[in-house]
Amino acid sequence: MKYIFILVSFCFIYTAKSQSFSSEQTAAVNFIKRVYSASPFEGVKKIEGDEGIYHAVAVSMMNIPKDSVLAYVSMAKVKAQDLAEQGFAEPCVKFEMVNRMDSRNQSTYLFMCTTLTQFITDFLKRKTTDGARIISAPGNKYMAAFITLENTKYSDEVMRDKAAFMKAKQYVNTLVNGSTISSEQILRTDEGDASTAVTNTEIIKEQAMGFIQGLELLLVKELFPSKTTYVYYSKL
Repeated sequence: MKYIFILVSFCFIYTAKSQSFSSEQTAAVNFIKRVYSASPFEGVKKIEGDEGIYHAVAVSMMNIPKDSVLAYVSMAKVKAQDLAEQGFAEPCVKFEMVNRMDSRNQSTYLFMCTTLTQFITDFLKRKTTDGARIISAPGNKYMAAFITLENTKYSDEVMRDKAAFMKAKQYVNTLVNGSTISSEQILRTDEGDASTAVTNTEIIKEQAMGFIQGLELLLVKELFPSKTTYVYYSKL
């Protein structure tokens, strides 16, 4: 199980790091550059554009030798993530340098960052799947579980929410601890007339080898017709 855990984690971590800006994001990058040029800032900033809200981070590194400016990009990314965690409402997991400004005694790195919500949403739209993954950012790692449920299978939102949380625990526990949670779909009918309504009941049984702490709800949204997607996460 340990080796499987490492292999699965590596595959998803590699995917997260290997992505780059698409052609649609080029305009956003240029927009962020123009905003910064017009009004330079240090730290985090939400920038509202025609296509949405962008998250930007500017990091200054003092007294960098001219021949080492590029080598400091990874250090600047880690610092940018620390600033993003303090300044934004949720973690940012992908940082792309969009510009670098050099002066006599410092270099300022301007990053466009992708929030955890946007990163997972883009991933699910490319590959609809349920499960748990480890997402690696420059300075931190996060555990994320995502579940998509059909709305018609649940009588109300409360039951669907409970089922989603139990399934999230199942995926995370299975990945980390090797535990399992089984579910049974039972059709129940009351005694009496044949026209009595049929109710669909889901029974979920948990057999856990460990306990997952700090699993927080990140997203509840209908990404697909007649289905609700839940995303839970915790910091590792």
